[in-house]
Amino acid sequence: MKVAIFLAFGFSLAAIPVAAAPLSPPATERPIRTIAIVLNGGTLPTETPPRVFGGRLLVPLRPIFDALGIPIVRSGDSITLHVPFGTAVATLGSDSMLLNDRPVALGSRVEEIDGTTYVPLKFLSVALGATANYDQRGARVQVVSALIGRPSGPQSRRADGGTTLNGIVSAIDVLSAPPSITVTPAGSGARTISINSDALIYVEDVSVHSQVKSALGDLHVGDQVSVVLARDGRVVEIHDFYSSDNGTIAALSPNAMVLQNGKVVQPSRATDILLNGSAAHLADLAVGDYITVRRNPLSGELRQVIASRTVSATPSPQPAAGAAKIAKFGISVARPLRAGESFTATLEGTPGGHATYDIGDFLTGLEMHEESAGVYRGSYTIPDRFNVNQVPIFGHLAVGAAQAPRAEAGTLLSAATTPPQIPDIAPPVGQTVDNPRPNVYATFVTPAQIPINVSSVVLIVNGHDVTSAATRTAAFVAYSPGVDYPDGEVKVTVKVADAAGNTATKSWTFVIKTH
Repeated sequence: MKVAIFLAFGFSLAAIPVAAAPLSPPATERPIRTIAIVLNGGTLPTETPPRVFGGRLLVPLRPIFDALGIPIVRSGDSITLHVPFGTAVATLGSDSMLLNDRPVALGSRVEEIDGTTYVPLKFLSVALGATANYDQRGARVQVVSALIGRPSGPQSRRADGGTTLNGIVSAIDVLSAPPSITVTPAGSGARTISINSDALIYVEDVSVHSQVKSALGDLHVGDQVSVVLARDGRVVEIHDFYSSDNGTIAALSPNAMVLQNGKVVQPSRATDILLNGSAAHLADLAVGDYITVRRNPLSGELRQVIASRTVSATPSPQPAAGAAKIAKFGISVARPLRAGESFTATLEGTPGGHATYDIGDFLTGLEMHEESAGVYRGSYTIPDRFNVNQVPIFGHLAVGAAQAPRAEAGTLLSAATTPPQIPDIAPPVGQTVDNPRPNVYATFVTPAQIPINVSSVVLIVNGHDVTSAATRTAAFVAYSPGVDYPDGEVKVTVKVADAAGNTATKSWTFVIKTH
């Protein structure tokens, strides 16, 4: 199954006042039919179904998170959950939550009704990276949580008679016939599964909301995995999940490394370290190396550090007989790409060989074709749900049994297919304010981690483009009118784009009433 994951982070602007929502609690509206919860394709049995409260649909917190195996910690009105993206904290009566200490607006408040905690659907999207929607006609809430996918434990029965096995990849054997993976579910023994050639394999980096169709070689030990098995035991689909950080090493100690973005990476004894494709130790790494850190998205365990170091080519106009050499390798990329756009990888080296290229450790072994003697090219079109941020591209060339040293393109690749989001606005939708010069603002986030194009930000108030009088940054746009607005409705429209050209627009109205 293909799953869309959306995650929005909010930004607090202390200098900009935000009008408070009315505090009087609305009455609970009871639907004519009981609303069902469909979790990862299966109906979730619960005695506390979703309810409509103040015109907004709310879902029960505990049944869903219990089914996904995520414990809930309650202290007074505060609710804390350790989720794949970090720590989520919600407070009863609040219309926002904290994810890793960053505020995120939920659109409606967290409520306690008849002793049960109810949250807005957006809470599931933010905390789990899940897709959640309400089918009013079918009277059901549909939730797909790809990161967890455990509605009934490590192995669950499917409606078609098959099963889904969830666990951690503990071994990968691509040389056996057929190839196989070993999956270790939580609380039970390991299971080795043969992979048939028609099995669909998807690999997802939950940090940048990227999912691509992949091959068995793109799975890594330590990843979280969900294996869909048919009734006869044949593998239908494999969904592999991991979270990542990447960047250049700025400082090293005997036990840790610091990246240029300030993140500290501390490998354990169980962490595999690779340098230019070969096994290495922390002491082998150096300042300036580019690394990708691969973690299990549920446990946060650091399982792999993949480092690359550009090695200067030594002139060798007369390579030894039978040797393979890469003289030049690069890609045709000048900016971040969006869905449907392409880039070309070009490798120049020994003729008559077999050339491939890798997109980081995300996609490996992409084919190149020899267009003329010693010149190999391959192109890649960015598909939907493919998000990468500043990843290296590597070229490989084999001539017979000879393998040339791996080459790295001088340009890093960034691509985004998930558009930016506008999570927080002020004044809020429908809010009545008594200030004829209200502060107007909107915040921006980019789930794919591609920067906002600040020059793309446009702010329109009551049909007038006021962008030139506004403060624009990569995180927000803010505007304070220079003249009084008359009483009445005010319409605001904000437009923004990321560096890849993905756009987002949000329009809303509020009311000024000074008398």
